[in-house]
Amino acid sequence: MRRRIVAVFSIAAFVAACEEPEEPASSYFDERIAPVLRIGCVEQTAGCHLAAEDGTATGNLDLSSYDALMRRSDVLAPYGPYPVGLLLLKGGEAVDVQVDTLDPPDPSKPDERFVRITTDIRHNAGTGIGLSSRSYNILKQWIGNGHTRSGTPSEEQATNLGSCRAGAGTAPGFDPDKDPDESDSFRGFRDQVQPVLRETCAGGNCHGSPISDMYLACGDTEEELRWNFFVAVEHLADPASTSEILRRPLATARGGTFHEGGTVFGSTEDGRYQTLRSFAENFVETHPEALVPEEDNEGFRFFANRVQPVLVRKGCAFLNCHSSSMFHDFRFRGGSQGVFSRAATRRNYEMSQLLLATESEDPNDSRLIAKNLYPPEDVEGGAGMAHRGGFLLEDFGVEGQKPKPASADLCDDVDADTGDLNTIPAYCVLARWHAIERDERIASGELTADPVSGLAWVARPDGIGDVRDFHTYRPGADLRFATVTLDAEGAVTMGTPLSLLDGCGLPASVDVRTPAVSWDGTRIAFAVRSDAEQPLRLYGVDPDGANCEPLEGVAPDEESRNGILLHDFDPAFAPDGRLVFASTRGHLGEGYSYDGPTLTPASLAPNANLYVFDPEDGAVRELTFLLNQEVAPSFMADGRVILTAEKREREFHQLAGRRINLDGGDYHPLYAQRPSIGFASATEFVEAPNHNLVFVAGPLGATDGAGAIAIVNRSIGPDQDDRDPSDRSYIHSLSIPVPGALGGMDGAFRSPVPLPGGRILAACDEDARSLTAKTLRFELCEIDPRTGTVRVVGGEAGQSNVDLALVYARPNHGVFESRIDEVNGHTEVVPDQTDAVIHVQDFPLLATLLFSNTREGRPIRSDIGGVEILEALPPPSTA
Repeated sequence: MRRRIVAVFSIAAFVAACEEPEEPASSYFDERIAPVLRIGCVEQTAGCHLAAEDGTATGNLDLSSYDALMRRSDVLAPYGPYPVGLLLLKGGEAVDVQVDTLDPPDPSKPDERFVRITTDIRHNAGTGIGLSSRSYNILKQWIGNGHTRSGTPSEEQATNLGSCRAGAGTAPGFDPDKDPDESDSFRGFRDQVQPVLRETCAGGNCHGSPISDMYLACGDTEEELRWNFFVAVEHLADPASTSEILRRPLATARGGTFHEGGTVFGSTEDGRYQTLRSFAENFVETHPEALVPEEDNEGFRFFANRVQPVLVRKGCAFLNCHSSSMFHDFRFRGGSQGVFSRAATRRNYEMSQLLLATESEDPNDSRLIAKNLYPPEDVEGGAGMAHRGGFLLEDFGVEGQKPKPASADLCDDVDADTGDLNTIPAYCVLARWHAIERDERIASGELTADPVSGLAWVARPDGIGDVRDFHTYRPGADLRFATVTLDAEGAVTMGTPLSLLDGCGLPASVDVRTPAVSWDGTRIAFAVRSDAEQPLRLYGVDPDGANCEPLEGVAPDEESRNGILLHDFDPAFAPDGRLVFASTRGHLGEGYSYDGPTLTPASLAPNANLYVFDPEDGAVRELTFLLNQEVAPSFMADGRVILTAEKREREFHQLAGRRINLDGGDYHPLYAQRPSIGFASATEFVEAPNHNLVFVAGPLGATDGAGAIAIVNRSIGPDQDDRDPSDRSYIHSLSIPVPGALGGMDGAFRSPVPLPGGRILAACDEDARSLTAKTLRFELCEIDPRTGTVRVVGGEAGQSNVDLALVYARPNHGVFESRIDEVNGHTEVVPDQTDAVIHVQDFPLLATLLFSNTREGRPIRSDIGGVEILEALPPPSTA
């Protein structure tokens, strides 16, 4: 078993630090704080948090100097629900936190809507300092005074930066055209509170930014005033003194709590603060019913009453873990000392819900759960994945001499609905929530009780080509379908196959490619053509073979242009019914010195990009615009598009994963951008129920685009194959459970589809000894990534079975829309505009990322003399 977080404190070290302080140095930190940290954490035998020559430190925390500690100042602040910061919670004893709930835990006390939890913050070194010890109090006082070098309290107050922003926000329950029902409070807000918020908070770099949960508009229009009132009320609580709108801006030394924007009001005597307090107290007293969330579904209530407190108890809400300032998918809103605004609870619910795999019967398929379980490579029987935060939901102790991994059956006798959250396993609370959410979606008809209904695939003669070889006519193919059932362990049983083409009115011999299944599992799209002179066109069919017909409105008006066939292929359904597909039709709008289809610069093949078809208006919009191939789109659970992109320049050629939002924003490198990953081809990207990415890894030039099925834990980051295997501080994001011929063994694979339950279906040639063999023949195989086993489950004998598509209903979380707080920067696509405005904040830093994507230090050169923007042009179509 490996732990990712290591020691911060030890008891003996702190006693020594208190009793034998070093001689005074040049500052309060050097005199009083450094001895506690240096003897307690840096000079102890284990060498914890000792900076190495390469700049790394155990636990990513260097305590060798004040400046080094300030690089991780996030460990000091008492952020969100916690009364002290991570430094004291990791090294000190557990503390009690009172966390808001929607419903009273004890029905006999209807006014007590909170639960008391005791923190369970994991630390390899255990408890190093008691709450009543002198060392603890020295550190706590210093941190509370602003953790300055001099030790004197910081009196600095934040200023309202930037101009305010026009335009009301949007949120469930907000009506911009109607005055609030609480008309008396609204009048007082408009006359007294709005001027204070505009003066102190509504600047464009503060709460005037639309990414803020408490976004404030200028307030110049009635709609903006209604919005500001609405969002202010969203941040009130009962009693009023616990409201985030009062606690956050107030100095911590005066009773306030951590605020990303710093101290706005130095004391409660500030007249502007008193204005806010009067408004809050009056509203809470006169309109308490307005503070009760309207959501009445069982899943939301269980989350607010049980799951959110558990996440607080386990330490998920620390500033540099899953706070709102992080750049990952789970940015937990920490509330204020255990009080969560309605907006915070709703956002936390929505983010957490997205990380639940309700399409699966197994709660361990959920990323929210699996990230906190033992990985199978660490503990036999584990169902988790690598997580820098550790294995926070493993509460079942040991069995014999081995850890006992969490599983749903261990919760059979656990009362997850009403049991004491401080004593029952936290895992069981989340597993129960998964069951509630799944049952609700089944009851609504969004999901079916059986996780999977069938599999569609293409059976064709050998010699299928890779994902870029769409333009080669390969007849003799058939679109096949078979029912699929999963047993209790997730193993596959396939029914008798049938053809889905019988009712399509197509000739007997056709070329069929890449089926895709709609989000609700009721429709299959695929590409087909009947001779080499025709382009591929998109058709749709029901899983039982009915209603087979061309997809109306997708095909262009002509079959060829510039001597190039206008192929449409590789369809992928969005959650809202729109269709993304690859096409060679070329650029559709202005802004280029050429139009229509083009050839790729190196291979002179028809150039494919991605397009979006909207059945609501029949419009087709171009989504990507590169000169090399962009193909094989699929969707992530939140409605973002992932695809295979060909990157090709002189002396460089790589097939890699990319990501883009459906509205055209955030075109983003996804994975395998450079050969430092260990291979040059990464294709056919799909997302698993646990949100890991699954793809085919192999060399360029592999027969039929074959390789090994690879899995990437994308939240860990890029990977490289030349790291020292003994470097346990380096967590690999990539795993290849069955290397096959890529790893010098037998086996070639393609077309992966992850299954609910953790296994993967794929096309496989188990006997292939080389990925460049003259001929490969693919069967349908099941791969168990946890054990590395492969089992043939079906396929048409004597043919290659590829292009798998699982037929099942998925939970619909909508389509992700571009926003300003994305990692790759906000992108806005304005219809009918051909000019672009690009803002690059740091060219020297950007330059280091263009040619290397490894997790290691890199020199940053500041002597860039200029930047040139060049347009790459396609070769002539007659080349």
